Formats: sequence, C-alpha cells, structure tokens
Amino acid sequence: MKKLKLVILLGFFLNNFLVLTANADMPGMSGEIRRDYSDTQFGRVHHWTIGEGPALLLVHQSGQTSAEYLSLAPFLANTFKVIGIDLLNHGQSDSSTYELNVDEYADSVIDLLDDIGVEKVHILGQHGGAAVAINLGLRHSARIGKLILSGAGREENLTDEQIQELIDQPMTRDLPVDVNGEFLKKTWSVYRTMSAINTTPEMTFQPFLTSLINRQRKFDLHYAIYRYQPNLDNLNKETLLLEAEEDEYAGDVAALQKRIKGSIIRKVPNSGSWQFYEEPELNAKIITEFLNQ
Repeated sequence: MKKLKLVILLGFFLNNFLVLTANADMPGMSGEIRRDYSDTQFGRVHHWTIGEGPALLLVHQSGQTSAEYLSLAPFLANTFKVIGIDLLNHGQSDSSTYELNVDEYADSVIDLLDDIGVEKVHILGQHGGAAVAINLGLRHSARIGKLILSGAGREENLTDEQIQELIDQPMTRDLPVDVNGEFLKKTWSVYRTMSAINTTPEMTFQPFLTSLINRQRKFDLHYAIYRYQPNLDNLNKETLLLEAEEDEYAGDVAALQKRIKGSIIRKVPNSGSWQFYEEPELNAKIITEFLNQ
C-alpha cells in the first residue's frame, strides 16, 4: 500500500511537471542563455551566460546546481553579464577524484573566470555557495567586486569535534535507496520543509529532483563548508545579506552582519531555501539596487 501511494504521489508530481513544461519553456532552455565548459586544474566546469554589462557570478548551494538561478537570471540580464556555474561535483561539471576543500572550489572559479576573460566580478552565493563567495572575497580580493550572501548565517570558531558532529549528521543523500522508495518520501518531506509555506509542489519538485540526481556523486560541497572557518574580520567587501523569511537553514544572519563590516540585510518575504525559484523578480530588484549603488 505504501509503495502504491508513493508511485501515485510521484506520478502526480511528474504529470504536473510535464504539463508545466508543455505550456511554457523551461527557464534556461531558450537561445538566450549560452552554455559552455571551461577546463580548470580540478576538472571541467559547466557554465552559462546571459546578458551584457558588469559581470555577476551566481554560485549555487550545496547539492544543487546553477539551475537554481535560471528563473532569476533573465531579470538581471538587462543590466549585468550573468554567469551561472555548476561547481565541481555538481550538475554538468566533472567529479573530483578526492574531496575538494573550499579553497579548491574557489580556485576552480578563478580558473573559469580566466578562461572566459572576466577580470572582475560581483558574486551572489546561496547557502554553501556563500562560503565560496566569502573565500573568493578573502583570497582573490582584487578580482571580486561586491558580495551578495544569501542564507549565509554560520557558526564560527567551531572545534574539530563540533565540525565532526556536523559531518556525522546524516543528510538526505545518505538515506539508503530502499525497494519501497521510503528514501524518496523522506527526502520530499525535507525539501517541503525547506520551502516557503505557499510554495507550490511543482516548484519544490525542481530542487528535489536535482538533489536526487546529485546524490549519485561521491562528493559534494557540504563537508567542505562544514570544515571552512574563515576570518571574517579580513573581509573588506561591500556586502548584501539576503535573508529569506521562511528559510530554516539561513542561520543567524544578524550575527553575520555584525561580523562583516558595513554589511546590510534585506529580508525576502514568501521565500524559503529555494528563494530564487520562489521570488526571482523581487530578488533581482534587490540585487540590482545594491549593485548599482
């Protein structure tokens, strides 16, 4: 009976998803977005661009891909050259042969920027992607303009034991694949919790599906982020902190503002962890206003 209910549930989501795609182009599937690969010292990185103007790099959260920004990018393309990237071990980029640290993820971004001829870039990073953005701001400061950190509240000065406790906590990607598909039901429950209360199931389905695909990778960004303990006193970048009001994983953004000198917070209503799916136009407006100041 449980298996039958699960099949019906997935069938409902797939049917609605197919109806949605039949009635409108999937974001990012039009000719406006240009896709390519760049060779980096750690492997090939998939990226896409849209628009003209100052460069704005979009770095997705752990376990997701640049698809997180496909609804957002068109709203920014009239003002910026928007660059979406699949970090290594995510999306259409290569898998690494060992677990990369945040320095290495950031260095692969610099390799990409060198390859496409972008000298300086603003960066938007979501959750784990915000940590990569911080790393770039600290270690490659001359290449980085303004920072936009979304859902980036984080605990600092963790001990090795505390970091290991985080690593030992099972994630949805660690759920064993079982014959009755219970891992799907549990994963769906987590992704609905990460959604805003009014987010449609069709919208939640997009990051949910991405997570199921990415769980086949041996490595992703999560553990690198847990181990990363930057000294935010050295971050001297104009910084906007986005806080989705229903994002349970945003952390203590107010505390982060105190740590990053001169940073400002903008709250985003009607949004959870998938805020760039949920409120792309509003996020684009806030981002554009900040970058054009």
